[in-house]
Amino acid sequence: MRDGDLTAERPGDKDAHVHVARRDGSEMPVKLRLLTYEGCEFESRDRFAPAERINIHIYRMGLIRARVTSCRKGVVQAEFIKDCPV
Repeated sequence: MRDGDLTAERPGDKDAHVHVARRDGSEMPVKLRLLTYEGCEFESRDRFAPAERINIHIYRMGLIRARVTSCRKGVVQAEFIKDCPV
């Protein structure tokens, strides 16, 4: 079943189910490697700066606001932003 298979994605796929959006509005597909309550890890062809704020869109799960903690050799680690301005 393709809808539930997040490991089938590859960076650059047009139909990928996980996308990362930058603050400037640009979006890129990524391969999700790890998802926890505190953060995530994904593969991307694009470089990310430490402390860069991003939005992670997961198909059928919604949007998660996050902050990049590290980016090495195409693997990006991010922590989720827990404060919620209402």
